[in-house]
Amino acid sequence: MRLNTIMEEVNESSAVAGEIMTPNVIMLDTNSTFKDVIEKLHKHNISAVFIEDVVKGEYFIITKTDVINFLNTGGVFEQNLSDISVKDIMQGPVDMLDIDISIDTIIRYMIEHNFKRVLISKGDKPAGVVSTRDIMTWNNTYFKPAKPQILIFMDNINSAFIAKHIYRDNIDDEIDKDLIDVYGGALSSISAITDEVIKKSGTMRQLLKDKRSILFEPHKGITGILISDYNSIELRRKLQIATKKFYETHSNIIDSNYKEEEGVNKDLNIDPVVPIFKED
Repeated sequence: MRLNTIMEEVNESSAVAGEIMTPNVIMLDTNSTFKDVIEKLHKHNISAVFIEDVVKGEYFIITKTDVINFLNTGGVFEQNLSDISVKDIMQGPVDMLDIDISIDTIIRYMIEHNFKRVLISKGDKPAGVVSTRDIMTWNNTYFKPAKPQILIFMDNINSAFIAKHIYRDNIDDEIDKDLIDVYGGALSSISAITDEVIKKSGTMRQLLKDKRSILFEPHKGITGILISDYNSIELRRKLQIATKKFYETHSNIIDSNYKEEEGVNKDLNIDPVVPIFKED
């Protein structure tokens, strides 16, 4: 059975695999043994390990249930049990779902095939795993009420704020007039954070500060920063959309300054993207 990479057009209104997956794939190869599997399961406190067939370019899986079934059907009486090949236990090959596939599609796929986890790919290589636990965590986060409080756009070259908006109706506590600059200063002053955000363009980052959630979305020379009362995948997706729209609205100014390696040094109109966070 050949590896079947399932692709789907990205839907900007829904969360995708890359946002909820566990990024570390615990992998062995087909030369591994039963002992290797047990050691990996125990060391990483996981319930499954993936097996790569380098020659065929396929991936297999061994779960704790597979181990128990193997032992229960005579494996326990095998001589040199620890040296049994993973080929005698592994199941598959397994499909890989693209990192940009929607979570709704993943859920349908897992239900149809009675899977508890799926392998996620990026560029035809394993990038992470989505399990039923990941989906339950996402479900709890996604439906958790969260309100946007402050929206900021930052120029990536000079870390200057080029647009700001306060959603005052969503803030219960008193806001100091310099709150935006305080938050922004805290972010821009930590070079490790801004460097990571800029270098990993398109990858979401999150911080917690003063009981507020701070979300990042870098895009073509700018970074959208949303401060909210709670973390929410729904708000994260909206920040992606807002940042892309803000860039498209001011692309001439942003691109020309970025090309000259000079940051934008003036305030840009944020009004076109403000309603994105007010929509149901």
